[in-house]
Amino acid sequence: MARALMAGPRDKLPSVIATLHEMKLIHIIDHHGEDETFRIGKPLPPAADLSENLVKLRSIANLLAVKTPPKKKETVRIEELRGKILTLELNITEEDAARKKAEALLSDLDRRIDELRPFAALELALETYRGYGTIAVLVGHIVKEVSEADFEGVPTEVFQAPGFVAVFAPKSAADQVLGVLAKFGFTQIDIPTGEGNPEALLDEALADLEKWKARLEEIEGRLETLRDRHAAFVVAAEEVLEVEVDKAEAPLRFAVSDHSFVIDGWLPSARSAELRERFEAMGIFVESEEPHRSHEPEEPPVLLRNPKPVRPFEFLVHLYSTPNYHELDPTQFLSLAAPFFFGFMIGDAGYGALFIALGIVAMIRLNRESIWWRIFMVTAIGGVWALILGLFIFGEAFGIPFHPPPAHLEELSFETFGISIPLQPIIHKAFGVADMVYLSILFAAMHLGTAYIIGFVNEIRHNKKHALAKLGWFLCLFGLFTLLTFSLRWNGIALWVWNVPLGWFPRTIEPLGLSGFVGVKLPLVSLVLIFGAFLALTESVIAPIEIAGLLANIMSYTRLAGLGIGKAAIASAFNTILFRGMIFPGQIGFVILGIVFLIMAHLLVFLLGWISAGIQALRLNYVEAFIKFYKGNGTPFRPFGMRTTQEV
Repeated sequence: MARALMAGPRDKLPSVIATLHEMKLIHIIDHHGEDETFRIGKPLPPAADLSENLVKLRSIANLLAVKTPPKKKETVRIEELRGKILTLELNITEEDAARKKAEALLSDLDRRIDELRPFAALELALETYRGYGTIAVLVGHIVKEVSEADFEGVPTEVFQAPGFVAVFAPKSAADQVLGVLAKFGFTQIDIPTGEGNPEALLDEALADLEKWKARLEEIEGRLETLRDRHAAFVVAAEEVLEVEVDKAEAPLRFAVSDHSFVIDGWLPSARSAELRERFEAMGIFVESEEPHRSHEPEEPPVLLRNPKPVRPFEFLVHLYSTPNYHELDPTQFLSLAAPFFFGFMIGDAGYGALFIALGIVAMIRLNRESIWWRIFMVTAIGGVWALILGLFIFGEAFGIPFHPPPAHLEELSFETFGISIPLQPIIHKAFGVADMVYLSILFAAMHLGTAYIIGFVNEIRHNKKHALAKLGWFLCLFGLFTLLTFSLRWNGIALWVWNVPLGWFPRTIEPLGLSGFVGVKLPLVSLVLIFGAFLALTESVIAPIEIAGLLANIMSYTRLAGLGIGKAAIASAFNTILFRGMIFPGQIGFVILGIVFLIMAHLLVFLLGWISAGIQALRLNYVEAFIKFYKGNGTPFRPFGMRTTQEV
């Protein structure tokens, strides 16, 4: 990034703003008015009218429920907008007022009907319930029937309908009557207003309700017609007005004096010459230079530049925190680790193919700027790993192994269906738990080790003490990994790693007797490397006590094995129950029902796997790895004039 400073006469400000907006090049640094000569600028003259029209248009869009851009695009002219907006506002406001009136009347009628319905069942005129001097009228809902005999000698007259009662009693005995009614679950209600037969009043209210429902449908239909006719205009006009308001209010971000203006901002260094050439031709002074860390009062904004296959992952980095200008962009690190972890946990060729299919559908049907497009593309890349690992490592699809595990030929597999697949699995998940766990530890060492290396590169240019600490933690990590690998040599994969990739590692056992105390042999060099954590004293005096925390970080990666085995076990259980219990017996009804249940079961496993594996793949990056090297808190590069919605 390069810092750019532009200055020129105030009368050229509108043309400069228009050009900057067109170039979409400079990230403006807002002026806060701290200079006595240069104050915060005032909006351009059209700003008030443009803002008013934009507010009206957004109100229209809200009334018409225009939420997504229509497929049809419409070109609008800024000079014609005001008249069209006023006309459209008048029509829609009238219809909206009519709709609100109808909805209010319907609400009142619903309430009136609810009030009248229990009274209609008693068939007493409404005036019967009021106007007495010495008689109390208690009306309400009950949970069981009551009789006059229940009132223990109090003179009463009782009228009942299912779940409803009206009791007429002397006012002097009202409290006693209420006490009796309470035993029957009595809930008192108000008597509706009006006079006459409540049944006739109820029929009248129901008729009015139907009439106003029909009228509301007519109004909604007219609004639907207006929406279909004007949605394209509303969307296009809103886009145009947002652009114009952005331009008109831009001086609020500049330093302006009585006769001149100053614009401060950032732009990509490679385009500094383009900016200077364009504006010097307009008579505007332009100066730009590379930032100097020791003198720059604020960090430059960050513009991520990654290869196309990696760009869908950028939103995941911004979701965590935008990298600051002086550290490495972790997007490529994330784009390699997260999909691999996702694919390892899924580890199934069938589900992997479905994730890839979702990615293909997203490429065809969704806008590339959509967040769902990015989510589907990220999971599709994870699906590629799931397909590869499912085919060549785990040998299974939709929870069904290609071949039954050795010594467990009774297990359901593709061979059960007479399908012979020449690919032999390297690991059977259900019977290779130790292999899965050790692989998780191996991935932890590789992932965290890479994080420490990136942290070392980030710090070596700025703080050599912190860089030394990252190196110390890397050595500690390697010591813990070699110790774990040595201790787990009984596992075939761990033994191969110990003998081949770590064949050069010194085998000497520590001579201090710690092995006898711990109960297992401890390689001397592993212990020495673990104490490399003491190099972190340059960061904090308590840093070495976090060795146990680093071991916990490593063991946290065993969730890769846990989720992978758990997903496979659930899918296998569904397959066994439904195939052997419903489909294999051959009764046509059970076969059809079994197939339906099988599809639903695999859809459930697919969705649960997607959610759980996706969350855990990100968690291992965000929580375990990023904290080893990543500071973030950067400012995203947002050039003036850049649109993130439909261009008009």
